[in-house]
Amino acid sequence: MLKDIWTAVMLFSGSIMDIRKKSVPVLFLVLAAAGSTLMSIFDQCDTKEKLLGLIPGGALLAVGKLSGCVGSADGVMLLLIGAMYGLREGSELMMYSLLLAAAVSVFLIALRHASRKDTLPFIPFLLAGFLLFMIRSYMTGGG
Repeated sequence: MLKDIWTAVMLFSGSIMDIRKKSVPVLFLVLAAAGSTLMSIFDQCDTKEKLLGLIPGGALLAVGKLSGCVGSADGVMLLLIGAMYGLREGSELMMYSLLLAAAVSVFLIALRHASRKDTLPFIPFLLAGFLLFMIRSYMTGGG
């Protein structure tokens, strides 16, 4: 429960910065990492699952570095979430976020409000994906 509140607050705060400035300060990421580490330490999830949870964020960071299309803060935020929730949940959240970002991108391009070369802040999509993840968790009775 506390982990979910922390994640929502972290993503909401990061979303505001990402939307307004199109960047997230390193200090915010350091504070988010410290809080997420505390949440992860007190969680019942085993260490192996936490380490495997780093895969989605690591993949997003790698894609960002190779393509230049994804910001480092997006990958770091997903790394933090994966460390707290594990591989399955981190992957599910990444899938929701990517699908939402793709749908909004297609919609904006279809309306001619954006082109293929325009960028969107991704942390708000992580927040929306997290909310979908929480709704799905609630509807199915958890995990």
